[in-house]
Amino acid sequence: MIKKLLNPFAYFNDMTLLIIGILAHFFFTYIAKLTYSNFPDFLSIKKGGIDFTFLDLLYQNTRNIAIAILCLFILGKIINKRTRFIDIVNVVLISRIAYYIVFITDFIPIINNKLDKVTAGVMSNNLAVLQESSTMIVIVIVAFIAIFFICVMFYYLYIGFKTVTNLKTIPQTFAFIATILFIIISTTILTLVIPQTI
Repeated sequence: MIKKLLNPFAYFNDMTLLIIGILAHFFFTYIAKLTYSNFPDFLSIKKGGIDFTFLDLLYQNTRNIAIAILCLFILGKIINKRTRFIDIVNVVLISRIAYYIVFITDFIPIINNKLDKVTAGVMSNNLAVLQESSTMIVIVIVAFIAIFFICVMFYYLYIGFKTVTNLKTIPQTFAFIATILFIIISTTILTLVIPQTI
């Protein structure tokens, strides 16, 4: 069981992974709507601000995923001509599930209340709230949770890509890292130059 969790791409068939990935994509996009969050780029979940519609959020999330799929598929074909499109789609969709788990913090009242308090304090220029030890402890815990699950997402991206493309060499690994950085930077730039609504 542990082996399957560490590398689901080697143990589950592509249709099972695709169905799980698509369901997670729609489900967590809906959760983003409930928690007033949005997906400005491939790496970020931003809370507050504009009240986007579900279709707007689906557009944002799908756009970021599509860019990642396209970039990784091109790299995959360069590394191994037998790389399949559906495999890259599954790698991106499944790895994002770890990224989405950060939403869980929005359903824990004490965490939600503290974060709302900090947000209100910063917006009103009342930085005294940052001196409260209980508030800072909650912020640090949430930050560690977010960092942990982002690391898990990158782990699944790497192990999945390695599995489906047969990535082996150090130059190929550096090419993978460069592609991930390009995905993050390009989706961040796109957020600034194209509309976030449809």
